[in-house]
Amino acid sequence: MIFNSLIEQYESFQEKRISNRRFSEKIWNVLLQEWSENSLFSTRKLGETFEGKAIQEIRFGQGPIHIAAWSQMHGDEATATMALADIFLFLSQNETSWISFKEELHQKVSIFFIPRLNADGANRWTRETALGIDMNRDARTQNSPEATILAQWLDEIKPHFSFNLHDQNRLYSAGKTPHQTHIALLATAGDEHGTWTASRLRAAKIANQMVRHLQPLLQEKIAKWTDEFEARAFGDYAQGKGYGLVLLESGGAGWDLEKQTLRKYNACLLLAAFYSISTESWRTEETQLYQHLPTNERQIFDILIKNAPLNQEEPIYRADIGLNIQETAQEDGSIGYAWIIEDIGDLSPWYGLTEIDGEALHLHSEKMLKKEGVYHQLVLTKNNQVAFDLHSYTLKINS
Repeated sequence: MIFNSLIEQYESFQEKRISNRRFSEKIWNVLLQEWSENSLFSTRKLGETFEGKAIQEIRFGQGPIHIAAWSQMHGDEATATMALADIFLFLSQNETSWISFKEELHQKVSIFFIPRLNADGANRWTRETALGIDMNRDARTQNSPEATILAQWLDEIKPHFSFNLHDQNRLYSAGKTPHQTHIALLATAGDEHGTWTASRLRAAKIANQMVRHLQPLLQEKIAKWTDEFEARAFGDYAQGKGYGLVLLESGGAGWDLEKQTLRKYNACLLLAAFYSISTESWRTEETQLYQHLPTNERQIFDILIKNAPLNQEEPIYRADIGLNIQETAQEDGSIGYAWIIEDIGDLSPWYGLTEIDGEALHLHSEKMLKKEGVYHQLVLTKNNQVAFDLHSYTLKINS
């Protein structure tokens, strides 16, 4: 199977100059220059962001079937952008084992990419554009220049398939279960009735193929979004235009906050989808696997401490506490990590990626825990010995 072969050989085409989600604009510009000088690709400046950053199209292939893919319309969602860099490296290599694969793509499809669409937000590491606009709620009025460029680009190339590539909150679960959603999919609705048009059915078949590829690897950690129509969202906009829109979202992967595993899945899923489109093998896909996916739910904390002590002095009050990792963009271009107590109380309907029984534990130095309090250190003791040290969990991030 193509997907399995890509997974096995992924290390050979991983773009190793990008190893973190928040990579520098300097590195990205070096890569863009290399792609522009490669005869296999054609590049085109489509316009500029509000702050004057070039929005570039990268094209591969000369075939009659048009495919569109864009990433990072939310500036702090870069997993798919890393995957696109891997795809460009794969397509530019001269590996003999993949020559027929690449020739098939080049002759049958034309793939148009806009990676790192919201470059202003990417530099700030914010969801919104420099104007403070959520691009994925700007499809209808197109108040931001980035939204106008994306809409005009889609209408110009009129893709038969399109891929809207995002990250989602790490702590979504696949249904109301303890299973963290690694990958979420959606064949978006194109109208308020949720009509199963030919465009939406094409997208669902590609999504079904992706589920089939992922299930042996992720089992219960795949979900789908609910499909209420949102006229302001670009996925719904594109589906309404007949562009076969698949929403592909990278969720969480345990302590791998840099999402390198999900990056690999993105790259291999997209390459396999492109090949399926070029050979038209997607036509034989059913949609049941996709249709039966559980929906994304918020049912998980990073750490759930049950019956935790809330105060230090007697009488000691206890309740469940849910701790989540909090990310902060740093001035040096990195991402800083702390912990926030998201909730306190009866959290029995929720799960923790890590669950701890706090019944016999006591606060070491904190006088009282605070909801929405941000912590770098938190120690709980049992019989005057350290039983829980929050810093030890910080050290697990990306380890």
